[in-house]
Amino acid sequence: MRIFIILFFALFFSCKNSQNIVHKDSKTLFKVIKIDFINTWGIIYATRNDTLFKIVSKIDKSYNDSCNQVQKGGYYAFELNSRRDNVPEINGIKLKPVNYLDIECYGFDEKTNICIEPKKGIYDLHFAKNLKGLCLEK
Repeated sequence: MRIFIILFFALFFSCKNSQNIVHKDSKTLFKVIKIDFINTWGIIYATRNDTLFKIVSKIDKSYNDSCNQVQKGGYYAFELNSRRDNVPEINGIKLKPVNYLDIECYGFDEKTNICIEPKKGIYDLHFAKNLKGLCLEK
């Protein structure tokens, strides 16, 4: 019986470690390195293939606590859309963002402007189709 318990724990921990290695080596997953908040907006800083992404998500208190909440240090399969690719158009001409001291900022509501960060290598803002607040949908 004692050998069975030892083998069980050895198998459990070896499977757990190999699962983490797959996630860390994956080129398709984003690693969350920082989470910030501006008013009612969440900002997730994530890396993938040596590129830094700034992901914006509206925070809503109606989400339940049992969701798959994004955590700093975790690896996630975000389905991203670029802000630049979704800029509104009028008669086929894309509208330009508001420049705040020569930095591109976007108004998300009457109190919230979120800017790109060229000094950090962030030249665009992104949204994740599979993210509601900080909850990752399956």
